[in-house]
Amino acid sequence: MDKSTYIMIILCFVNTVGFSNSFVHLDSAALAKAKTMIFDGSASLETLTAYKKLIKKADKLLTNKNPSVIDKTILPPTGNKHDYLSISRYWWPDTKKKDGLPWVRFDGKTNPDTQTDAVDRKRLGFMGKSVRDLSLAYYFTNNEAYAQKAISMIDTWFINPETLMNPHLEFAQSVPGNPNKRRSGILDGRSIVMYVPDAIQLLSISKHWNTNYETKTTKWLSDYLTWLTQSDLGKKGSEQKNNHGSWYKYQVASLAYYLDNKPLVVKTVELAQQSLDDMLNDQGGQIHELERSRSFFYSCFNLQALVSIADLGDKVGIDMWQYKSENNKSLTLAINYLTPIINGEIWNHDTLKAIDLTDLIPILSKASQKRNSEDYRSLMSKILEETKQKKQNDKLLEFWLLCQF
Repeated sequence: MDKSTYIMIILCFVNTVGFSNSFVHLDSAALAKAKTMIFDGSASLETLTAYKKLIKKADKLLTNKNPSVIDKTILPPTGNKHDYLSISRYWWPDTKKKDGLPWVRFDGKTNPDTQTDAVDRKRLGFMGKSVRDLSLAYYFTNNEAYAQKAISMIDTWFINPETLMNPHLEFAQSVPGNPNKRRSGILDGRSIVMYVPDAIQLLSISKHWNTNYETKTTKWLSDYLTWLTQSDLGKKGSEQKNNHGSWYKYQVASLAYYLDNKPLVVKTVELAQQSLDDMLNDQGGQIHELERSRSFFYSCFNLQALVSIADLGDKVGIDMWQYKSENNKSLTLAINYLTPIINGEIWNHDTLKAIDLTDLIPILSKASQKRNSEDYRSLMSKILEETKQKKQNDKLLEFWLLCQF
C-alpha cells in the first residue's frame, strides 16, 4: 500500500469543519485533497478505482425510481403508509402454532421475508446510501444532474407531503403477532443519520438546492430528534445497554451536532462514556455482544458506534478516547480485546459466519489517528493487504467509499 493511499484512509475518518457549515462525519480537507489528487493524476490506484465505481453507481441511480415509504404493501397499525414500518430480521413464524403467531426469535438467522419491499427497511437503506453516493459524485464532478437526483430523493423521503416519511420509528422492527412497539427498531434510523445531514451540506452549493429544502429538512430532522429524546419509545431506546443503545446515542449526538445543540452533544457523549461500565467486562469484551451468535460482528458493530460518538466528542471538547471509568473501562480496552485475532489468535466466542476482519477497519482507522498508535496502523495495514490478496476488491472499494476516500 503506497503512502498516499494510507494517508487517504486515515484522513477520511478525521472530522473537521467545511463548507458553510460543519460536516457531522465527513472531513472537508480530506475531500478537497482527494478531489485534487483525482484530477491531477496523483491519486492512488485504489482511490481512482473507488472514484470510478462511485460515478458508475451514481450514473445508475439517475434513472432509479425515488424510494418512498408509501410503496410498502403491509400497513402499520395506524393504517398510515407515511408511518415507517419494518419487521425484525431474526424473527420467524412459530411452527408450533397454526397461524405462526406471534413470531419467535432465532438470533443470527435472517428471515428473508423481513427484508422484502413489502416493508420499508430496504428502501430506507437504499435512500440513505443513494443520497450519499449522488452527493459525493456531485462534489467530485460538479455535475448538477447528480445533485438534482439526490435532492429529488430527499424531497420524496422528507418533504413532499404525498410521499414523505413521518419523523418517527414507532413501528420499526416490529414482530408479527406481538402488539408491543419495540425500542430496538430505533436502530433503523442510523441509515438517515449516517448519510443525510452531510449529504445536505454537499448539496447546499447546488443551484437546485433552495431555502425551502433547507427549512423543511431541518424541521424533519429536528422533529425526529425530538421524537428520539422525548417520546416514550425513544426514552426506552436510550436505556438499552448493547449496540442498540450505542447507535441510539450516536443518532442523538449526530443530530444534535448538526442542529447546533452543543449541550445535548456534550450530554450524550458523557452518557456514552458512562455506558462503558455496563458494556465491557474486565478484559474489554463487550458483555452483551459476546452473547450473540455473531459475536465478533456485533462487537465491531457496537464499537463502531462508540468510536463515532468519540469523534463527535472531539468536536465539543470531550476526549472520550482518553476516558477511563472508575473500573478502568475504556475504548482502548475494548479495541484491544478484538485485535489479537488479526495476528491469528482464536476467537473463543460464537460466530455463525466466518469472521470478516474488515469490520475492524473503521475502528482501527479512527483509533490510530486519535491515539497516534503505530500498532493500530500496522494492524489496519495488515487487514488491508490480506483483503487485497484474497481479491476481496469489492469489499475493499466499499470501504473506501464509506470513508469518503
